[in-house]
Amino acid sequence: MKNSVIKTLLSLLLVFGANGCQSELEELYQDPDGFSKTQADKAGVSIIAGYFTSQLTRGFLLRGDYGSAYHQLRSGSRIMGTGVQLYYTTNAYGFAYTLYDVENDWGSNSFNRTVFNNINSPWIKQVLWGQKEYNKIPEDQRTQSDELYMRLLHVLKAYGYQRAIDLYDEVPYFQTGSAGALDGEKAEYLGQEEIYPIIIEELKEIEEYLANLTLDDATQTSFQQQDVIFSGDITQWRKYINSLRLRWAMNISEVMPTITSTVIAELSGKPMFDQSTDVAGLADIAIVEPYRLQVELGITRAFRERADEARAPKRFLHDVMHCIPEEKSTVVNGETLYYFDSDNAEEGLANGTVDPRVAYLFSKDILGRYIGAETDFDDGSDPNSYFSRAMRGYYINHPIMTDLAVTEITFGAAGNEHTIKLNDEATADLTKREAFLLDAFRTFCGQYQDIGWVIGTDRNMISEYNVRPQFNFDIRYPTLHAVETELSLAEAAVRGLGSVSGSARDHYKRAIELSCKYWYQMNTANAYSKQTTPSFPSNMDQSRIDRDRPDVEYNESAYAEYEAQRFDGLTDEEKVRSIFNQLQLHYNMFNFETPYTNARRLISYLGDNPGAPYEVFQWKERFLYNPSIQATDPENWARISQHDDYNLPIWFTGRQTKWKNVLE
Repeated sequence: MKNSVIKTLLSLLLVFGANGCQSELEELYQDPDGFSKTQADKAGVSIIAGYFTSQLTRGFLLRGDYGSAYHQLRSGSRIMGTGVQLYYTTNAYGFAYTLYDVENDWGSNSFNRTVFNNINSPWIKQVLWGQKEYNKIPEDQRTQSDELYMRLLHVLKAYGYQRAIDLYDEVPYFQTGSAGALDGEKAEYLGQEEIYPIIIEELKEIEEYLANLTLDDATQTSFQQQDVIFSGDITQWRKYINSLRLRWAMNISEVMPTITSTVIAELSGKPMFDQSTDVAGLADIAIVEPYRLQVELGITRAFRERADEARAPKRFLHDVMHCIPEEKSTVVNGETLYYFDSDNAEEGLANGTVDPRVAYLFSKDILGRYIGAETDFDDGSDPNSYFSRAMRGYYINHPIMTDLAVTEITFGAAGNEHTIKLNDEATADLTKREAFLLDAFRTFCGQYQDIGWVIGTDRNMISEYNVRPQFNFDIRYPTLHAVETELSLAEAAVRGLGSVSGSARDHYKRAIELSCKYWYQMNTANAYSKQTTPSFPSNMDQSRIDRDRPDVEYNESAYAEYEAQRFDGLTDEEKVRSIFNQLQLHYNMFNFETPYTNARRLISYLGDNPGAPYEVFQWKERFLYNPSIQATDPENWARISQHDDYNLPIWFTGRQTKWKNVLE
């Protein structure tokens, strides 16, 4: 894959100044405050180009990082229901069905402030330093390279601001052309209402500049080396910029629909992300030493440590992907009880009625079923709840239910067996066994005794996320992907906001095809194993690693057409909800912010939250500021502190009232 050579390119840039300047070049990429144009000239590298490459590699901007991904999984899942933490959705650990506050569950609140802190330093200082150097160059001496890199730095700055304002609304903002604090200028706090029109227009101008740009050979060669995201491909940058503008136009569609429609009209005939390989992101392996990735850095460490929410959501498998359990019933002690025996995956994957991503993104349980878990709370009082039906499938047809001499049940793959023994009462009385076994199996799975809190075992009692895409160190962190672009165009068409080309149906179908293709490739192209460096964790089962690779690539077009036919019969609101479901499914645990933004803005249009928050957690409308601002900038703190409330909807939602969960 392309990302496998990025690290080599960065290494080449460093050795470019091997004559005594390697340390200075390392500072260029890791600490631009300490590097000067004189040193850059001596090394033969444009300092503005250097700042550009440095900006591309910032942590959590266009690539993941361990800490942020960890908290997105741990607490983000509780807000959006992307993965299921069974101890907050069942009574297995004795947690009460009461309202919990996710706000203080982000690792001492540090994650709350991550994006805000980043937009004030790591995500902005390369832009400001580049701007300072650019401003010092007389206009008639600015090279094509200087202009190109400075323009693209402003694209990255705008993207950073979009992420910040979507979470906090008002943030310190520097206008284009300003070197900001480096020239003694104080940033002005602006919010979404002011910043969105600025960055939407700014990127329009940059895209028009790129559309008319022809690079000379020297600049093109340099650009291919410096551009670790798109390898110097101007068309890819244009596609990225236009897709960003579409994202931003849709983000403000509740409050500025005229701008939304104008942008969509302007995008007609322009290139946008439209291929499964169109993704704006950087793989950790590109810039982090391989031996450090799994044990210290990178998003895969977060995935390994958050096996808690690797349980597959029923909402994805059952409700969105049409992988339906086969339900059967039996009478026990005069009561009709239901259980899940198998599912329709094998037949549905073959005939195009089950989403191929079931096999690419998720892993079967040890009974060979794709059955997930709900984010609604299950206190065990309903013997036929979804979770109970899944657990009952393990024992209901076993001799332990009918033979008094059988007092224990063993289940699971060879070498990974689990055993549950009856208590004295159930041993002596067949009529007591159903209640005992149901509770025992619910507790065993709900307390993670099946997997021992380890992702990738061959002992999971319900379906989990597939380990192969998760532990693909070469995956590019998908901050923006072609699937999102297609889904945005579909929503715009449904809501009458404008059309670029094709119908809502066309874009919806295309998004599913692209997503299927993307996740199949991420799974099957994974070249890592338990022997490589970095490697799959040693406590993963090899059988699971092998099993999680799909045997075939299923016909994504057949399924996409099947789903498009269902889409045809929906109301507009139902179509928009389906579009959101596809977005969240595609980004899943790799991108929390984009589905979170879409869920908040769609509450007004849909009249409800399209996400699947856990019933027991408060919904939060925004993230909180760093409280240190009160001491360092009391003037602006007086302005923004009134917005420092996670119950207050952000401007772009078009709402004044918080959406409330069932217990709020």
